[in-house]
Amino acid sequence: MSLDLVSSPFLTLKEAAAFLRYSPSSLYNREDIPRYKLPGSKDWRYDRSELLAWAKSAVPQRLEPKSEPSAVSPAMSPEPRKVPHHRTSRYR
Repeated sequence: MSLDLVSSPFLTLKEAAAFLRYSPSSLYNREDIPRYKLPGSKDWRYDRSELLAWAKSAVPQRLEPKSEPSAVSPAMSPEPRKVPHHRTSRYR
């Protein structure tokens, strides 16, 4: 690895994914993470300091425990399920 790549503040997609511990596909699909597109290219570059600031500002989501489904009496059950309507006769 050359000295320019080590001292560069910009990271490639794979480097940024390793830095944030995300998969490259997840990082690519996230639009809230700051990134820059290279002119005339499909490649994205991520600024290391902006990624660090984004990671520190991101509030972790707390997972709420799932509530147990309430028991539904047969008299109060919803309507019977209908067969889905398909546009083509192939599935009828």
